[in-house]
Amino acid sequence: MKIKPYIKRILAMTVVVIVVWLFLPSIPEKQSAVAQLTEVTATKNVTHSVSKSVKSSSESEDISEKITSNDSAALVAKAYAAELSFPTYSQPLTDKDFDRLKPNHFNPQSIPIDDVGTTVTAELSKYRYVYPEAVFATLSGENIVNAELQLIDIANGKSLLTRKFEQNENLWTTEFDGARDFPAQLQAVVKAKVNGKNITMALALQYVDSVATLESFDPAFNQAADMVITANLTTREKGLYRIRANLFDVNHQPIAHLVSKDKLSKGSSSIELKAHQSVLQGKQSPFYLSTFSIELMSPAPGKPTKYGDSAISQYEIKDFETSSLSALPYQPSEQEQQRLQLLQNMAQGR
Repeated sequence: MKIKPYIKRILAMTVVVIVVWLFLPSIPEKQSAVAQLTEVTATKNVTHSVSKSVKSSSESEDISEKITSNDSAALVAKAYAAELSFPTYSQPLTDKDFDRLKPNHFNPQSIPIDDVGTTVTAELSKYRYVYPEAVFATLSGENIVNAELQLIDIANGKSLLTRKFEQNENLWTTEFDGARDFPAQLQAVVKAKVNGKNITMALALQYVDSVATLESFDPAFNQAADMVITANLTTREKGLYRIRANLFDVNHQPIAHLVSKDKLSKGSSSIELKAHQSVLQGKQSPFYLSTFSIELMSPAPGKPTKYGDSAISQYEIKDFETSSLSALPYQPSEQEQQRLQLLQNMAQGR
């Protein structure tokens, strides 16, 4: 049986997505521009294919001539080439990069109560908590009579605790202390009575015991084209750690998202964060580091990522002269060049 053009296109785009997923660096908190473009392009192609599949075969063939897998690969290759202007450890950051600026943000959950648009909204202060942090929850809306929160272990459905909400005008609040032995995967179930109706809302969260603590930073120094800042940690488990931080200018405007990976032993350890000159051009100290994320990477499939905490909320980088950095542009690694060549070959149908 002859495979229709739009089906061929879906298969080809699937290959493009798989290749990008396999070869591009992983940045969970924020998709890279390439990954975003791949997702959008693939979604558009699939959406066009499905919507047109109910029409005549000739119309589908016309669409396939306009949108091809080669075009998609070319767009992905172009975006990846642009990304290679900056090293993966020092990516530009703007105020629009919400996922990197607020990596632990909790998205409020709302449900409609009636047909005229009345809603009730529940929210946690953040998504992931580290022992011994307390968990704060809020509930907002009109005509709420009473409400309670139950903390549920998702694995077995067991209720771990119950707390009543207290009212302050249209805002209801509650909190509870964490426990070191809480299961990592939890659900905060909010039950309330609104306009005579009983409603239930489930809010997912994580509660973890810290495997490492960021204690301090050493003064920044220059190393070729990089400003290097050494982070000092106390680690309670050995393994491959990934540290993230956001760099801000003197006006607290975002400059760069810094990432570093290294194998650390148990005890006192250090890891270097680097800001490349390409993101520091035209900037002057003082700089500020914040939004710290400490992860102990999964050692094997099925093993969860573990998390650390920070004893400091912000570190000020004083008296660093960006003019001391080499002005040489970033040179992509051999592996990165191979990835780009692969995408360019796909774009040319090779």
